[in-house]
Amino acid sequence: MQNASNYEYGKMCSDILDAIGGAGNVKNVFHCITRLRIVPVNRDLVDMDKLKNVSGIMKVLESSGQLQCVIGTTVPEVYADFLAMTGAAAGGEVSPEPADKGEIEEKKPNLLARGLNTLASCVTPGLYAIVAGGMIKGVISLLTSLGLFPADSDIITVLEAVGDAPFYFMPFIIGYAAAKRFKVKEIFGIMVAGILMYSTFLSPPEGVTSYSFGLFDIPAYNYKGSIFPVILSVWIFSLFYHLIDKYMPKNLRIVFSGSLAFLISAPLFLGFAAPLGNWVANIMTGAFAWLFNNAGPLAGALFCGIVPLTIIFGIKGWSAIELNNLATLGYDFMLPNFFYSNLAVSGAVLAYALKLKRGEAKSAAISTGLVCILGITEPALYGIALPEKKPLAAAMAGGAIAGAVAMLLGVVTYAFSMPGITSIATYMDGTNNFLMLLVVMVIAWVSSFVISFLLNKKEQ
Repeated sequence: MQNASNYEYGKMCSDILDAIGGAGNVKNVFHCITRLRIVPVNRDLVDMDKLKNVSGIMKVLESSGQLQCVIGTTVPEVYADFLAMTGAAAGGEVSPEPADKGEIEEKKPNLLARGLNTLASCVTPGLYAIVAGGMIKGVISLLTSLGLFPADSDIITVLEAVGDAPFYFMPFIIGYAAAKRFKVKEIFGIMVAGILMYSTFLSPPEGVTSYSFGLFDIPAYNYKGSIFPVILSVWIFSLFYHLIDKYMPKNLRIVFSGSLAFLISAPLFLGFAAPLGNWVANIMTGAFAWLFNNAGPLAGALFCGIVPLTIIFGIKGWSAIELNNLATLGYDFMLPNFFYSNLAVSGAVLAYALKLKRGEAKSAAISTGLVCILGITEPALYGIALPEKKPLAAAMAGGAIAGAVAMLLGVVTYAFSMPGITSIATYMDGTNNFLMLLVVMVIAWVSSFVISFLLNKKEQ
């Protein structure tokens, strides 16, 4: 193992390794947006009490054979240091010697969980670029709404190119991540995206809607900003690639494995998988739009109310739907619920803090409650709301109230961003949408604060 002092998070990684039985007890390691996920070879060697007390870890959960260490938004950096210190290859897999006894197998989650995990793993790596682009689009809205620059000015035109780039070329971002998920070379995922985005299909000649390819037609769809088509297409390619590469002589793989896989898979994913992904995306967008349009307050209350639970239990994949809404509708009504919920958690935890005596617990509640406003709720949820329960109930109730009111007022966002106070510029569009957002923000925080204040008793 490498010297811990050579790494920014070396001390944390060293403590984690000490708690789980050393680098030799790591069967697999990967991460999501906030959690370092470790699959041990021998569960009996893991000291859970020691692991839970590692400085920097908010909470440790055990699920499907994984030790999920909740770290927060710095988890990619911790993950990188962990890989470097353990000597694991890119992708996080290690091959330790099997234990004599107590060896555990990584349990496969159910089909729905596997689908959500796959979706999240294909979207999460690109969130940094997506959030950056969304924030720039928010700045553009702010500059034009305040009249600082006209919408057709050269400055705004250049900024729009910068902000729109990750959304316009979304298939390339998703293709890269999907290739890693389906264990093929990342460049192949980019190539799949390039095929979908090729001008032949993106901008066909006038009157051309499809191309005849033997017994079937390949539709000329515009996959700009799409997610589901490229994920399905990379998956189809990976099936053929792995099959061909398995039986191809090693010295011929670089020449024939990729080319043969594309010759077989490209017509299939262009003709069937990508259009199917496009259809799925439209159905999902339409279904959620119908639900929120026809049962708006109820849908908003239900969804926003359960947001804290989706974070606690690690339910992912919502960003794919939100991004699809932005690409197809030009706005999204789901992402704002995470913003309202974060504010509700803040209000509930800060109200709880007022009932505590001065001390470390009070300081922790105040600091984690304030951080929620920036969009980081894991410390408050795992450290305060979940153990104490009443702040969690208050946050869910306040979120439900805010979600219902938001649907009545028709609040939407026009760009993807982290659901914190810094995202408010993405709600500006020249109408009263921004004003309605401010109303809902106040309702989310105040209602959860009041409910939590009434539910929690003063510490004696």
